[in-house]
Amino acid sequence: MAKLRDLIKSLIDELEKMQTPNASPEKIGGKKVMSGFISAGDGIYLVLSQKMEGLIAEIARVLKQNDPPLALSHTDDEWRQMVRTSFGPALTGIDLADDPDKSADIVLSEVRNSLSDYQTDGIQEYAFGCTFFRKDVAPFAVGPVRIEPRFEWLERKVEDGSVSLVTGRRVRKKWLGHQLRRRKSVIGGMRETDILDAIGGCKFVCSVTTNGLASQAGKLKAQTAARLALTFIALWWQMPSTALDGFNLLIDRSVRTQRSLLFVPGKIRLAGGTMIGRPHGPPITDEEWKVILTEHHREFEVMGELIEFYISPTGKVGRPKLMNALAQALLWFHEGCREQVDLMAIVNFAATLDALASGRESGGILKLIKARLGVNPDDKFRSNGQTMKQAVEEVYGKGRSRTVHGTNEQFGHDWTSTRQLAEVLARYCLLSCLTWAGSNANDDPKLLMQ
Repeated sequence: MAKLRDLIKSLIDELEKMQTPNASPEKIGGKKVMSGFISAGDGIYLVLSQKMEGLIAEIARVLKQNDPPLALSHTDDEWRQMVRTSFGPALTGIDLADDPDKSADIVLSEVRNSLSDYQTDGIQEYAFGCTFFRKDVAPFAVGPVRIEPRFEWLERKVEDGSVSLVTGRRVRKKWLGHQLRRRKSVIGGMRETDILDAIGGCKFVCSVTTNGLASQAGKLKAQTAARLALTFIALWWQMPSTALDGFNLLIDRSVRTQRSLLFVPGKIRLAGGTMIGRPHGPPITDEEWKVILTEHHREFEVMGELIEFYISPTGKVGRPKLMNALAQALLWFHEGCREQVDLMAIVNFAATLDALASGRESGGILKLIKARLGVNPDDKFRSNGQTMKQAVEEVYGKGRSRTVHGTNEQFGHDWTSTRQLAEVLARYCLLSCLTWAGSNANDDPKLLMQ
């Protein structure tokens, strides 16, 4: 409280200085700097100096620090903007000649009252164009994440009133390859364009429902929640990175060809190109997918719980500690699958294992593998006779630790086989931990190693 009062007193002092002639525009490094403005209501605006902007940003930081749930529901930037806006009416409501402490208390009270009037957004549904399987499968959900063919998504949004009948009909025609006439309604045309641009040529739509998050925080969390869900689905294939190559949000990546030029002395050679990404995921029928959904429903339920934890505006869910560990492990796994540099992918896959082993490094990872996979450290794991202990050392010791610490003497070597090993280990451990979580109600991630 004392720190906030001191900051606001300094802000009021700067406000008083801004009332003097020639106080604005300011000069920084000999150049004039445009001052900021905030509305005080009734057409009145306050001019803010650079120092005032800095003080307001610090006040916003302290207010957020004193209210932990805000770290989950608001980004730093949108919270700062809210606090900044609230200072307009608060600063115009005081007399600069009054006692500074009294004025500071009045301003702080007004700011807090103003902020309490700001309501975080209620239920919001974010929709992202998404590549998934080659053929349609029935809509399904992973907690608050829903994946459905785009025509079924469009029908659902028309039925719930989010998309008008006219817009729905026109978008459907466009997706079927028809040309559309120019629309008379400007607003309707804008909404139509928004849908066509957001879904693009994707055959599926990935929707994420949030509740109690501010706009920017909700959007960012929805994007990550969608990526986590797609990564989880990719776990059901032997090499998830290959499957995930075809599971892409439109906002993230598209199929593209990497091209380079190759020269030898005095000549140019055809270098060709490498395709990055795939237009869709691995082949699967609707019936085959239904079998996965049915046989592994517990893992899907745990994944839904994990995403609910991640997008929660309070963090108050049933098993926050376990979900926190699993969520971070899956996010590291996602980054490993997406990484193009083999050595960096190994670092990410090793971080997946470390997160599941509660940060207990290679010793904890070996305990995790023994507990969840039933493989002892000295058991032969690979066809070349390598033991599990040696495999973990290759991934975690040589691949991860030495690279992170800058002591990897084999930095320029080919790490392809180690990358594959790391991905396989991380995949098996993730799946087994999700299965364990589906059969146990415990909230202690350390139990994953027992």
